[in-house]
Amino acid sequence: MDTTAEVTASDAEVTLSEPEVTPYDAEVTPEHAYSTGSALYDGDTGALPLRVRHVLVRLLKGPYLDGGRDEKAWTTLLDHQEILRSRLSELFLRLQIDHERKVAVLRPVDPELLGTASRATVLRQQRALSRVETILVLRLRLLLDRHATAQTEPTVTLEELADVVAHYQPPEEQDALRDADTLARAVAKLQARRLLIPTALDDAYLISNALPLALPFDNIGDVTRHLEAVAAAGPVRNAVPAHDAGQLALGVDGAAPSAEEEGDLGVTGGDLGPTGGDLGPTGGDLGPTGGDLGVEGQEAFL
Repeated sequence: MDTTAEVTASDAEVTLSEPEVTPYDAEVTPEHAYSTGSALYDGDTGALPLRVRHVLVRLLKGPYLDGGRDEKAWTTLLDHQEILRSRLSELFLRLQIDHERKVAVLRPVDPELLGTASRATVLRQQRALSRVETILVLRLRLLLDRHATAQTEPTVTLEELADVVAHYQPPEEQDALRDADTLARAVAKLQARRLLIPTALDDAYLISNALPLALPFDNIGDVTRHLEAVAAAGPVRNAVPAHDAGQLALGVDGAAPSAEEEGDLGVTGGDLGPTGGDLGPTGGDLGPTGGDLGVEGQEAFL
């Protein structure tokens, strides 16, 4: 009896001497996928801490995670990126992190890498940009680079965006009401994807640092060349070959754009105004018709 009592007491001492580790303190790795004791609600079979699940949801909701605006989420992302990549891989999604800009986005895995042409594995659908949206996004990308070089805040006004649209449309094809509506639709979509962020000033926007990640270009020269290809395309009947133009696309949760949303632009170059300076002429005439640009395979993901 004495021996049993001694052993029991010893066991109790050992148990009490071990520090208690909760699911929120433990290091999370893919191997912990189905570990027990981490349920957050009845029936929960997950293993991720609450804060990591929040980041996972943020990434899935999109369009991107901005570490400059949420330092805690950014730190959690970096600390647990291995398990996050593992979870996202199960959904055929890749996590791309831009440490310099402190931006994280998700990119769908190309179905062809899975041995199928079916898009059934694509969780985040893409659609080609309209001509108006394409030109605005490309010009904003150039403007963002200029501001980065000058170390100034990358802002743009609605009036300056309207000037871009006007410069890319031949005078004889301009229609004030139609063009204003087309611009409003394009700006609203860029705002929805947080590529243009409203400021305290009316009709003034901050260009998101995530914009470069939304475009399939490795350097700023590629942006200029693509803009020139768009400018040289002319009307749809004289469009440039698909392999020359490339496709720009943004993720959406809605239907494809209507004919009105496709844009109605020509191109003559122009000036973004006091915040941007002259981005230079590109020449050409995109004509009065809209339509998607380019080929499959080069997509943007925001």
